[in-house]
Amino acid sequence: MLSSNRQDEREPIAFVRFEGSDLYYEEKGEGVPILLIHAGGATASTWGRAVDDLAQVGRVVTYDRRGHGRSGGDPVVSIPAHTADAAALLAALPAAPAVVVGVSVSATIAIDLALRRPDLVHAVVAHESPWRVRRQPPTLPQLAAFTRMGWLVGRGRHPEAVAAFLRFAYSYRDGGTAWDAFPEEWRRVAAENAHAALADFRIAVGGYPSSEELATITRPVVCTYGERSNKPLVRVARSLARVIPGATLTEIECAGHAAAFDAPANFVRVIAEAARSS
Repeated sequence: MLSSNRQDEREPIAFVRFEGSDLYYEEKGEGVPILLIHAGGATASTWGRAVDDLAQVGRVVTYDRRGHGRSGGDPVVSIPAHTADAAALLAALPAAPAVVVGVSVSATIAIDLALRRPDLVHAVVAHESPWRVRRQPPTLPQLAAFTRMGWLVGRGRHPEAVAAFLRFAYSYRDGGTAWDAFPEEWRRVAAENAHAALADFRIAVGGYPSSEELATITRPVVCTYGERSNKPLVRVARSLARVIPGATLTEIECAGHAAAFDAPANFVRVIAEAARSS
């Protein structure tokens, strides 16, 4: 069952109730719907200037995924569960068909939405999904980050574990990490959503959906990667673009894994092109 307490067409903040939990969302702008699905350790509030810029293009919908931020429910270890929530939100508003944008694990959610509910999707922009990244030989920085994270989790220091992982996840292949430049508020959000972020980590690097399922997608998909991103995620973006019929591969100049933070204008430009496509 789903319902929305949105009272009028101009109400910017509200909740959609689905499967016993309230999903918090915000809206800005008018026109083609653009759904932004946040990454692990984030919320609807951590998109930076991308929301304002995209509101000049269309109707931007952001939300806190189940178990994150202001949304109810426990963190879920399931891509299909997050996909069902996104579908329920788009149907309840209504805001479909939408350009669906995801970063990291939420890129997999966006792709899965195109697979399961193509009627709700105009196009997908998927930035550096970690799909099947675990099948690649781990790099030394990966091993160090995972070892550190596991050590901290084993001692119940979950916020520190998430910070250690995100510092690595948002690192640049030419040195440094976006994590250290994030606003303090964003790092606080990650700490407050540590359990949800760890749940995301458990589902992020698996092989779901399968290559056979991805080959049945009929909606346009743009697989993006950052010019400064680490090679394993770039390889995944290229693999997805090969597997998904008609998918395009686009490099985001000056960006790493945190494209909306690193190079918001360049990232927004790609999304705007998807929104304007027929």
